[in-house]
Amino acid sequence: MLAALNGPVAGAALGIALACDLRMAADTARILVGFIGIGLVPDSAVSLLLPITIGLGRATEHIFTNRPINADEALSMGLVNRVVPAGELPERAAEWARALAGGPLHAIGLSKRALNKAMLGHLEQVLDYEAHLQEIAGRGAEHREGLNAFLEKRPARFSD
Repeated sequence: MLAALNGPVAGAALGIALACDLRMAADTARILVGFIGIGLVPDSAVSLLLPITIGLGRATEHIFTNRPINADEALSMGLVNRVVPAGELPERAAEWARALAGGPLHAIGLSKRALNKAMLGHLEQVLDYEAHLQEIAGRGAEHREGLNAFLEKRPARFSD
């Protein structure tokens, strides 16, 4: 799968983008892990796929701080494969998809299976554990405060 990222990509949308095999971003794309900002923990396999993609240290920083990642930074850390001008994103993504579709699809599919087996063999367990942790976090005061702050468009006050 090829993801074309345009505009903000946060939370579960980041998980979907990370689940794609390849990612192309508009030069205006902005990526945010997002969960901590509302007092939650990463889900949608972000806790597995983000460290695999950008490394544990960078993933930890972005999960803990919720600092946004612009398109150029995403490219430099390997979060996206290509960055293109925003106005060209649909055309360039379609072009790349056509090129991939014209390749040896059976061999590409088998390669994807090999990569997934090597890197994501425990994906189901990670998703189950994320759901367990999210349930705990979702019942807490930090989530209530984070969600209220988000809806009220103000900074969260997690420790008063």
